[in-house]
Amino acid sequence: MADAFPPPEERDAAAADRFRDECFEPGLRRIFRSVVTDRIPTDERPPHSALLFGPEFGPFASDREFASDFYNDIHHQGISNAYTAQAVPMVAALASDERVPADERASLTTLLFHIAAEIDRLTADCWPRQHPQSDPAAAARARAAVRRTLPELAARWDTASLGVRLALAALCASFPEEPASFPLLERTGALAEDLHDSRPLSGFLRFALLTGTASEEALHTRVDELTASYWRPTPRELPARQRAVHLLDQMLAWLRWKVLPNLAE
Repeated sequence: MADAFPPPEERDAAAADRFRDECFEPGLRRIFRSVVTDRIPTDERPPHSALLFGPEFGPFASDREFASDFYNDIHHQGISNAYTAQAVPMVAALASDERVPADERASLTTLLFHIAAEIDRLTADCWPRQHPQSDPAAAARARAAVRRTLPELAARWDTASLGVRLALAALCASFPEEPASFPLLERTGALAEDLHDSRPLSGFLRFALLTGTASEEALHTRVDELTASYWRPTPRELPARQRAVHLLDQMLAWLRWKVLPNLAE
């Protein structure tokens, strides 16, 4: 009978490992695990959810280290893999749950925009070639999965933080034909007026609105104007909306890095 139990020194080592992991596990990982446990049935969880539950992952030194690994596993270096589409409902559930801190909900919504914009972004980056690591079929499946989450995400606009609204504006501009995008594009214009004192924020929102509503030629003209002075240009042979989504991606990254942190101070 005694042989069924590990010797004391092994039990002590295992207990010490569990204590260390519980004490030093980032709080964000615990929150994510709680949300996924409550909202995603076990048989519907994507492979990426193992980072939330598997004891073999970690220990993570901080929330940021955990989040970086989690996001990168889902959308590695901005490119979809065979399982990214499966992860989208989990990301949307996290992005719309109040237990997740507002800044992290903004990051999750931005991740969904990056997934939705991948085909446009990589096409604009690499034209006329294809990105060597891209999987167009996986990217198309992932974009379709994001499209299905749009009504759930759009319903959060009124209570969402500014960071989430910026990402939602970009996301809706990526799906201008979707019914859920119509009211949000209107609200994007209204928010731009409310934020007229901040040229970077209002300018981004106006461009998101333009991306979702303007004609091909008007959009080409505006992209040319913006990329002539500051933003990275893209070939005019591309469809205007692809160029615009590529530019929205640049703008949103800059706002999240340079502008939003200063507003929080």
